[in-house]
Amino acid sequence: MAAKLPKRKLYTVKDLMNDLKKIDATPSVLYSVGSELVYRELDWCRKTLGDDHLVTQNLVALMDFMQHDYESQLVTGELWKVKDTPKSAINAFMRDRPEEFQSHCIGILSEQIQEVLQNADKSRREEKKQYKKLEKRVRAELKADKKNPNLWNKLRVLLWILGKHNESSEAFKTAKDLGWSIESSTLVAI
Repeated sequence: MAAKLPKRKLYTVKDLMNDLKKIDATPSVLYSVGSELVYRELDWCRKTLGDDHLVTQNLVALMDFMQHDYESQLVTGELWKVKDTPKSAINAFMRDRPEEFQSHCIGILSEQIQEVLQNADKSRREEKKQYKKLEKRVRAELKADKKNPNLWNKLRVLLWILGKHNESSEAFKTAKDLGWSIESSTLVAI
């Protein structure tokens, strides 16, 4: 089911991030939106405001979050509690950002932003379909190898992306109990 995204005449950074929370944006969705929208805005801000401007610096941090840090948090097991949802991860990033950054109006046509967000929502729904198939495969592998911490961690990531945060948290606890650690993890990216 498609997310209900409001039509806006103007988008601030905060509006964009709020709409991404409605989509339940995963690392791959944020990466795509970062590449298509935030990078363009960052490039414009660097040219017009300069690298030292507060908005530019926070856009750099946002790009890092969207294209690296969010995925890293998931892969390294930082996002494993029931409350660690896509919405909470985005909120945590935005929490201490200055108002000037959050209220910065994005200089891309609202129609283009809406199109990117609609495509992101569609991509998120397709992602769920693919990950449901992967979940079945990993569960079948687990039947044959119940003591494999890396399989339990892989299941945790799949469940998290599917929005099954309770089950994801339990799978991570099992992985940890079986000896999973980031140092021994076979999962390096999703």
